[in-house]
Formats: sequence, structure tokens, C-alpha cells
Amino acid sequence: MVDDRSAFPRRPLLWAARLRCPRCGGGRLFRGLFRMEPACGKCGLSFEREPGFYLGSIYVNYGATVIATGLLYGLVVAVLGLSHRVALAASLTVAVLFPVLFFRHARALLLALDGAVNRHQSHGPEREADDDDAEAGRLAGLKADDASAGCMMGVALVSIIAFGLLMAAVSLHYVGAFSAPAADGVDLD
Repeated sequence: MVDDRSAFPRRPLLWAARLRCPRCGGGRLFRGLFRMEPACGKCGLSFEREPGFYLGSIYVNYGATVIATGLLYGLVVAVLGLSHRVALAASLTVAVLFPVLFFRHARALLLALDGAVNRHQSHGPEREADDDDAEAGRLAGLKADDASAGCMMGVALVSIIAFGLLMAAVSLHYVGAFSAPAADGVDLD
């Protein structure tokens, strides 16, 4: 059984948005613009993970950037009624600036998601198992964490594919692929 101090509460994503520790919400994650604290100053949760762990934040950042630029493009064209060139210029500007500005939040979200999924994995001072039953319970918890992570990855993959198909349909609609043939005689077949 895991003690209550190591269990992540239900608010880690909110705390990640504030760049705070996903376990307690008190300690700060960053000591500078891009440099992370090694551990939480309040609860001691280690923010250091295995090599390559934080590369996953690239995917979080990429997904947020795609959503932001896609929504901006749609807003500029459909709502504001501006040209596709203006929308493209605005979207390209956001696509360059947004990932830099969102870097810290992407890392914080990845750390919060890791804590929410891997509830039975210790990232603080190591605790020793008292007996074989405790170790078996810990291993069962880790297997459950792996199953939860697999389900979350499946939902994320389906969501990404659905979003991509939606964006493709919207793009085809705006370029006129679903409308009558172009007046200049260009045949799309």
C-alpha cells in the first residue's frame, strides 16, 4: 500500500498550469526560464527522471501548437473573414513563438501526467518493502499503472487521429475540394 503523501491529488494539471509541484502544489518547478529545480522544496518529490523522459514534452508542446494554430487559422478565416494569406501568416508566427513560450508548461504537464498515471512509482526517497506481501502489492500497483498508461495512450492516439482527419476535412473544404470544379478549368481528378 502506498502512503498518502506519495499519492497524487486530483489537481495536478491545475498545479502544472501554475508551474507548481504536481504532488503538493507548493514547490516551484523552475528556477529559471528553462532550468528545472531538481526536487520540490515543499514535499521533496524528485523532478529528475530517467534520461529522455522530458523529450515527451515535445509531443505535448507539438499537440498544443497544432491546436492553437489550427484554431487561430479558423478564427481568422471563418470568424474574422480575413484572407487565407493573413491567416497563414498569423498561424506561422504563432507556430514559431508558441512552442518557446509553452515550453515550461509542456514539461509541467508531462510531469503531472506521469504522476497521475504512475501513482505507485516512487520518485522520492526510496522506501524498502517490509515483506513479500508488500512487494507483491507494489508490483500489482505498478501493473495497474501500466494498464492505465496504455489506455491513456490509446485515447490520445485516437484523439490525435480524429483531430487530424477533422483538420484535413476543414482544409479540403476551404480550398474548394468539396465544391464545384474551379472556373479556371483545372480538373482535380
